[in-house]
Amino acid sequence: MQYAGSEVNNRKDINLLQHVEKILNKGDESGNGMIVRFRLPSGLDIFGLPTKNFYGGDWDLGPTWNFAVMADEPFLVDSGRYGQGQKLVGMMASVGIKPEDLVFVLISHGHEDHDGGLAELVSATNLRVKAHAIYDLIIRQYPKKAPPGHKQGFPAKCWHCPMPEAFFTRNCLGYHKVLQQLEVDRIADGMQQLGTEIRTYHLPGHSPDCLAVRIGDEAIIVGDIILPDITPWPTREAMYDDIAAVINRQYADPSAIFGLKRYIKSLKKLGAIASAHPEMAVLPAHRLYFRDRWNGIDLGQRVRELLHHHVDRCGAILEILNAEPKTADEIAGEYFPEHLLKGNGRLMAVNEVISHCELMRYSGDVIALANNHYKSSGSSNCEGYIRSLQPEG
Repeated sequence: MQYAGSEVNNRKDINLLQHVEKILNKGDESGNGMIVRFRLPSGLDIFGLPTKNFYGGDWDLGPTWNFAVMADEPFLVDSGRYGQGQKLVGMMASVGIKPEDLVFVLISHGHEDHDGGLAELVSATNLRVKAHAIYDLIIRQYPKKAPPGHKQGFPAKCWHCPMPEAFFTRNCLGYHKVLQQLEVDRIADGMQQLGTEIRTYHLPGHSPDCLAVRIGDEAIIVGDIILPDITPWPTREAMYDDIAAVINRQYADPSAIFGLKRYIKSLKKLGAIASAHPEMAVLPAHRLYFRDRWNGIDLGQRVRELLHHHVDRCGAILEILNAEPKTADEIAGEYFPEHLLKGNGRLMAVNEVISHCELMRYSGDVIALANNHYKSSGSSNCEGYIRSLQPEG
């Protein structure tokens, strides 16, 4: 099965296209404006409704894919970025989905391109909001617990954001203000049932509140936990310190919800789900359709690819450190190509280096020194350590 204007990339894409019942709106080469109806073998329909992002250049994620799942209790996954809520309502209306047709909206995780349109969406539809319990904690403001300075007017989830003040003040301040009054139905850790054969999994690492949604053995909506073509951004365990005062009663161990170590455990949990349900269609939040091409995911294979990627990156960082101790910024400058280090790209690259160095402190391969320097211990245990990590839940 192939559609005009699209390229079938490989067998994974063919498997994905078997579920494309109809492209209701073609959109552009990145998927902006596209509306797709996926039909699972059971007859259940899922509408893919991608909304625009402002990202671009070498860090372009493409649009955010929001999904309307027309189950016994129909629901929406995600709401797009700030300013997209009403547009998402319009996209649903264009395919005959009325707000009263849906029971709730579930947020896969609290990054702005996934929940930015939420308050606008709820205002237009009166939908209930479901999200992980951590999400409900960190979208709130805690003026007495906030770090001093310019982030006192922001909710807890922003206290560890690595972006500069000019960026988050311009792009995020309005969006955070409108989230403060939202009521959230909390989803707990582990596997939780939402409806008949519909279950959520708490899989942190990219964000502490990440959820995946499995629909029987037919499909899984994975948010940003796993993506085609690009590797998801990992958090750092050190980010926990910024929100510890808000969250430590429920989560005393930073590695339970933050960091590359936890992300790898989440990947392995997805690998176990793939083994139990090998025929599932995988619906990610970005790059599902990009550059006029479908990007299907074989879940088990993609998990293995990402694990190899992180092993290789750890090895490359160790090679850089074998010469002499270096800061994360110096490591990033040697490891990443120059075009990925422009502007805010450098902040993201440094974050990636630190997340890997945190992991290699567990494996005994890296020693943290004063003045934000890291040095090699002379060992190379990271591959065996990554292999030894086991999924949780």
